[in-house]
Amino acid sequence: MKSYIEQLTNMSAPTGISLMLFFKQAGVPTSTYYRAKAGKDLRLSTARKVEDAITSYSLHKAESEYD
Repeated sequence: MKSYIEQLTNMSAPTGISLMLFFKQAGVPTSTYYRAKAGKDLRLSTARKVEDAITSYSLHKAESEYD
């Protein structure tokens, strides 16, 4: 089973944007990002906030490509 940080990394890869920037956009401290990268567990609620930031960016980008 993949960790939350691995899943978020895979989600953010196609955007070309650093995962840390999505953590910032979600209002999650960068220290949480670094702890997760170092192997500490990430809460589901935190992972969802970052996932929402990635999804929001992806949808906004897709919408602007069609305009």
